[in-house]
Amino acid sequence: MRLRDALATPDLRRLQAAWAAAAVGGWAFMVALAVHAYGEGGAAAVGLAALVRMVPAGLAAPLLGRVTDRGSRRDVLLASALVRAVLLLALAAAAAVHAFPAVLVLGALFTVAQAAHKPAQAALIPSLTTRPEAANAFWSTIDNAAFILGALAGGLLVATTGAPVAFAAAACTFALAAALLANIKRDRPSSATDVAPFALDRRARVLVAVLSVSTLVEGMVDVLVVVTALEVVGVGEAGVGWLNGAWGIGGVLGGVLALRVSTKALPLGTVLVGAPLLALAALPAPVAALVALTTLGVGYSLVETSGITLIQRLTHDGVRARAFALLESTYWLTTGAGAMLAPLVIALTSPRGALVVAGAALPLAALLTRLVPLRVATAARPAAA
Repeated sequence: MRLRDALATPDLRRLQAAWAAAAVGGWAFMVALAVHAYGEGGAAAVGLAALVRMVPAGLAAPLLGRVTDRGSRRDVLLASALVRAVLLLALAAAAAVHAFPAVLVLGALFTVAQAAHKPAQAALIPSLTTRPEAANAFWSTIDNAAFILGALAGGLLVATTGAPVAFAAAACTFALAAALLANIKRDRPSSATDVAPFALDRRARVLVAVLSVSTLVEGMVDVLVVVTALEVVGVGEAGVGWLNGAWGIGGVLGGVLALRVSTKALPLGTVLVGAPLLALAALPAPVAALVALTTLGVGYSLVETSGITLIQRLTHDGVRARAFALLESTYWLTTGAGAMLAPLVIALTSPRGALVVAGAALPLAALLTRLVPLRVATAARPAAA
């Protein structure tokens, strides 16, 4: 695969650029919300803000997927971007007057609208290119680069101007995304079926199970990054930022690598997620932690890229958005579950023991489900329903 395959058509380039704008704004929103919540009520308020983001989005995603399959996917993307721009302006106003309950409600609505974007985009990509695996790899690269840029921009804006300005600035990125999406040719609604998204192919159901384990581990690692920095390798609070940055850089590198190893990306990705956590548990040191998180970022990018491509190939067009919406739902719910599971595992074992559990989970799940032989190149694409 080549980079030009990832940007093969004008509409595909607009779609990728719109995701870049939306992803930067989305990460800036998350940072601004967390900082604002901490100022309003400390750590408990941060946890509450995370909860009201995750649960409604996880519950709403399947319904949004059904709507997307029965209409134009471009229109769903456009509506999602516009709604988020408006909600962010409302968030800026609510934050300015310290109306924290309103901030929580608006934040939940924002994340529900966000839950419509990724399934619609993943379902639309196969109609815009004959090489969706290249587009997916570049999408992952953009997403990880946006994580770095958006988190830094959000933190800088909150620190220098306050959360209201950060929310308003994020609204501008979604307005830009909407402008780009509006110039994509409107796709015709698919011939949606009433068949369950994964009833048609056992491999797709197995794949979703493994991807759910990967996001459960991701939720655990979100917590373990903090614990590793403060307790395992002793690099302090600043080290939390460095380790998260290493994760993001690894994700960018993984997206580039996925352009070259698409047929082996999934099994390789599961190993690159698990092995560095196991190695860090055995050899805890600051440099080892940076290398481990960078490698983990590469692995997650490969898992996500290959997972998206395989689901695109294994599901019918008429249910494709619903398939990705189900995956989006499991993402929100399992990452939240992983974040709650990590402290329990730490309490029962130790921080290094939790690293071992997290590191073993995904490779073991892939092995038990016999997913390793599955390849992007050999997965047959079903006919449209």
